[in-house]
Amino acid sequence: MASYEYRTDVITHGFLGRKDEELDRGALEKKLNELGAEGWEFDKLLPNLALHGEKDGHLLVFRRER
Repeated sequence: MASYEYRTDVITHGFLGRKDEELDRGALEKKLNELGAEGWEFDKLLPNLALHGEKDGHLLVFRRER
């Protein structure tokens, strides 16, 4: 059975391609391609979260095999 490690990123205003109320798809795709080159695979999206000590946003979960 595979063993994974995980990381998260958040889409909020001014982060990961988010500008005002519009998503900059080019910036998001660039970030996703960078993570993919490091072996990270998109696992799931947890939308509209209240994040402790951070701006609220959409949580992206990535995984890769150890």
